[in-house]
Amino acid sequence: MTRPTNLLNNRKIDAAKPKADEQGNLTDNKLQDGNGLYLLVKATGSKLWRFNYYKPLTKKRTEMSLGAYPDVSLAQARELRNQYRSLLAQDIDPNEHRQNVKQAKLDEINNTYEAVAWAWFEYRQTKKNFSEGYKKDVASLIKRCLLPHFGSLPISQITAPMALKAFKQYQDEGTLEKLKRTIQKHNEIMNFALHRDLISFNPTANISKEFDSPTVEHFKTIQPEDLPEFMYTLNNAQINLRTRYLILWQLLTMTRPNEAAKARYEDIDEKSRLWTIPAENMKRGIAHKITLSRQAMALLREIKKLSGGKTYLFPNVKYPQTHVNTQTANAAIKRMGYQGKLVAHGLRSIASTYLNEKGYNSELIEVALSHINSDRIKAAYDRGERLEQRFKLLQVWADFVEECSQGALPQYHLKRVA
Repeated sequence: MTRPTNLLNNRKIDAAKPKADEQGNLTDNKLQDGNGLYLLVKATGSKLWRFNYYKPLTKKRTEMSLGAYPDVSLAQARELRNQYRSLLAQDIDPNEHRQNVKQAKLDEINNTYEAVAWAWFEYRQTKKNFSEGYKKDVASLIKRCLLPHFGSLPISQITAPMALKAFKQYQDEGTLEKLKRTIQKHNEIMNFALHRDLISFNPTANISKEFDSPTVEHFKTIQPEDLPEFMYTLNNAQINLRTRYLILWQLLTMTRPNEAAKARYEDIDEKSRLWTIPAENMKRGIAHKITLSRQAMALLREIKKLSGGKTYLFPNVKYPQTHVNTQTANAAIKRMGYQGKLVAHGLRSIASTYLNEKGYNSELIEVALSHINSDRIKAAYDRGERLEQRFKLLQVWADFVEECSQGALPQYHLKRVA
């Protein structure tokens, strides 16, 4: 026989009162509505909805609060009861379900885009390829390009149309490189959230396809056959001797302008003829070994005479405890008449072109330029026979630079490396 339901009505509820025991003391009174729903009239007179049920797995009887009457009406209480009975039919505990929904809402409030962005930023710092300079750039990008658009929103509410609108301004401004980097970092943050179950999918994963791609602009450079003219100009230019040595050091070691400018004596092992650039000074955030040719060692001797051999090879004139500006070499090359023809970073391209044209192993050249982002490959070239190959490679390049310099390079009499 089916148990009766919907036994209550508003008139009965309004008239309901607590029970009185034999001594006349007021006690709680339960008014059943059916299918587990009842109204608990407390001795104090308050009226509370309760739902009584058996837990799906343990079959233990339990109950849950549905709120107070009249804040929760009879119709609302019955609707909740029906929802919870539907969950029970699927072996879902309604109380646990309610807690999960509540937690999900709290997570949504707490997991704003800004909170997740900085959590990703902290996580990213534990990984490789995240130098101090790059760290500052990324933090600035998050603050300027992402948080103004999405910062206060729950990350689960970010949509593709929302991102499309936010990023369109960079295309309209023509700053396509900024647009590319902004989208990359945004999707790294979104994927970080996805992998931690903060979102069920990344709706902006392919958003970059909606925009133009930036045109690749190569660093201005010259061909190896033009190096003699450059060396002549450098030797006769009205520039500071320290700056001339900086350009030569960068040229001989095939390093980037900022790596050369930040060079420290403590990172150079003169006996082994190895310069190890620390990870924080490298673009890819991985320490990089550079083999020093005879010409580089000779130049180092002259640099030491000029700088005093304290901390930096190229100290700042006004503030000797710091290094020269990373744009010093670039500015000097521009003053030498090479504006629009060559930049300091382009010195590396001259070496790469020359060595590739000579038929040297391209992977070896890429390792020397710190273009290969692989611990396994780099480790292999940092020891034994392969390190010797790098000595030979840098020596061949330095010999060519010396040939082009027409005797302008300092001399250092080490046994010639074949």
